[in-house]
Amino acid sequence: MPRRCTICTHPEHHAIEKALVSGETYRAIARTYRVGTSSLWRHKKEHLPAQLLKAREAEEVDHAIDVVKQIKAREAEEVGHAIDIVKQLKAINAASLEVLQNARASKRDSTLLRAVDRIHRQIELQARLLGDLQDQQTVNVAVVMDPQWLAIRSTLLRTLSPHPEARTAVVSALREIEA
Repeated sequence: MPRRCTICTHPEHHAIEKALVSGETYRAIARTYRVGTSSLWRHKKEHLPAQLLKAREAEEVDHAIDVVKQIKAREAEEVGHAIDIVKQLKAINAASLEVLQNARASKRDSTLLRAVDRIHRQIELQARLLGDLQDQQTVNVAVVMDPQWLAIRSTLLRTLSPHPEARTAVVSALREIEA
């Protein structure tokens, strides 16, 4: 029957392992805890790596759990913020529509026009938030181009009209150049 590890069964085995990990000499540890240096060496070689690995894995799991908690908290905060924005937009929309209805009923044209303008801006804002409307400017390159180039391009495309595949290829190539 194999002999039990004297370090594993020692009443102060946690302190001994801590001393081993911190790099204290075997002699100093043996003297302090009244154990043999060969027992320390065997324990460090056979038992300590597995315990350190378990500790490191537990640390990594704890860290992963903390990261997940932080991500969930951030997501919850973002959702709460988005809900607040939606509530605010709904409240502004409702108020704008109420002003519009009152202006129609009282036939106040200036108030009616301001309410229509406000509703228009609300719709535009919602479209931007939903990604249905982009703020990028569109520049029509054909307007800026040299008239001579435009004449060449139209002649080329007209000449290629009997050859649809070639025309498609040239149009694609021209779009890449103009972009």
